[in-house]
Amino acid sequence: MCIFSCQTKEEKQQVNQKIFRYNELEIVKVLEPLSITNEAERRLVHQIYNGLWRLENDGNFYPSLADSTFRVDSLTWEFVLKPNIRLHSTKNEAFLSAKDVVESLTKWAKREEKNNQNKFSVQTQIFKKLIGEDIESAFEIIDERKFRIKLQMPFAPFLKLLSCTEALIVPNQEKRFGNKFSPVGSGAFYVDYFEDNRKITLKKNQHYFHKTIKLDTLPFLDEIQVYFYQNPEHIAYNILNDELDWLPSNEQVQKVLPFIIQKEKEERQRENRTNSNKNKSEKQSERFVSKYIQLDSFPVLKTAGFEVQISDTSEVALKANFFTIQSFRQALNMGLYRENLKGLYSYSTSAHTGIFPTILPKNTQNKADGYYFHPQTSKDILQKIGFDSTDVVKVLAKKQDTTWVNLARQEWQKIGVNSILYLDEINKPKADLIATHFEAGFADESSLFWQYFDEKSYNKFLVEKEGFLEFENQKIKEKNQRDSIPSIDKNDLFSLKKLTFDSLFIEYLKENDEIEREKLSIQLQNKLIRSAPFFEVFYLQTHQIRRSYISEIVPNVLGIYYFDRLDKSVLESVKLIREDYMYE
Repeated sequence: MCIFSCQTKEEKQQVNQKIFRYNELEIVKVLEPLSITNEAERRLVHQIYNGLWRLENDGNFYPSLADSTFRVDSLTWEFVLKPNIRLHSTKNEAFLSAKDVVESLTKWAKREEKNNQNKFSVQTQIFKKLIGEDIESAFEIIDERKFRIKLQMPFAPFLKLLSCTEALIVPNQEKRFGNKFSPVGSGAFYVDYFEDNRKITLKKNQHYFHKTIKLDTLPFLDEIQVYFYQNPEHIAYNILNDELDWLPSNEQVQKVLPFIIQKEKEERQRENRTNSNKNKSEKQSERFVSKYIQLDSFPVLKTAGFEVQISDTSEVALKANFFTIQSFRQALNMGLYRENLKGLYSYSTSAHTGIFPTILPKNTQNKADGYYFHPQTSKDILQKIGFDSTDVVKVLAKKQDTTWVNLARQEWQKIGVNSILYLDEINKPKADLIATHFEAGFADESSLFWQYFDEKSYNKFLVEKEGFLEFENQKIKEKNQRDSIPSIDKNDLFSLKKLTFDSLFIEYLKENDEIEREKLSIQLQNKLIRSAPFFEVFYLQTHQIRRSYISEIVPNVLGIYYFDRLDKSVLESVKLIREDYMYE
């Protein structure tokens, strides 16, 4: 009788090659794409559901559920689903239909805000505006596999929008007998076991429709096990002892990596002490596996920086201050020596080439023109507009961002800009600048442009206006008079914006040619960067710790992973079927 295990080492290794085990610090509470609240939930829903299109880790978009896509006219898109897409285990055998897709997308379009704290994502705002208020008439089911979507305005990057998390297709769960803990989808895996805060097990979908380029059946894995250990030392022990394969998320890497490094130091010391006993040293080396641990970093469409906040005094009037002057915002940008951040964040890149890093495939070599360090120019601007050491910039930041925020404050102090830092959210109304992370909702620049196009955002963002010239002139002439600050009509402030930025953005949305759209995108980015409603400081990356035998685990530019091609038994990349496919 075997008390612990009757498997040989080779048998155990063979079993482990079919089971992928990883740990999450964030707790998974829901597995519904429209309700997710963190990255742990996002990682799982992309294994359970599919969208019509999919953004791969090479930066390109490929059809997933869609077998063909046809643009009927500037507003109408027609989709045909792949045949025989089998859904996860249900009471009766069921296949995905056009009705399922339309119901799922309709639910997205009808989504309502629950409270002021839970506002729509940018991609949801865009989708709702594209579909319009008459939601039912926007969708037309033609047959079991074919349907059409009619938009309210031209939107060339529509397929890119349909590859985001919110666009994952969730079949009608009431009819499929699914629930919160066993959702029904068409993805590579289905939920087999769900225990709150402890473990989730996904099993292989035997009827998954995607195949490799060699027509091999996917997924390769039989099972995915997700754990929720919170103790960093315990997590490090598990991955060092081959109990875990992968640790995603920057927070987890930051907490666990020091323990792995410490274990490596301890092992080296042990090896030095036992160097005379060769056999014993070799045996210890076999047990110690940190040399087989890899740390990876990947660029994503995410940027750290500051957002300008200008407080309103009424619905019409806006109280003028230095941040309403475009040249002042530019001076703060040119006063930042972004390269200094490399000493603090070796994995970051200085934000000089646009709002987001240029990591998507491009047809041209053009890049947006970001800000570089010109302290003397900054000082000249500050002197011109009458800014002096008695004026103070108020900054709000979260505790985890204080390191780089304080570095920025030190840089500004060198050019004569003093600042104070708030860490409490209650002080948000007082702040001039808010430290934040700008994140693309989907892999297209329009996800960022959209918020500056919406009329409701006019009172928050400054575009295309040099500032309150009356205020600027007054500050130069009456530097010490603080009580006579004028108020300006917002309609006047944004009148120039409506004629320039908006018209260019509409042209961008209508343009079908990718090269021309890239040119328009650069123009739009340069307009935003020059106007400086926010300061991009450095581009962020996502990090992971993995066992070295896990090779094909690379996220796309949004930080999303797909596990359908993951194979622990090989070290070479496995490719999906790539049809020479473009929509007509």
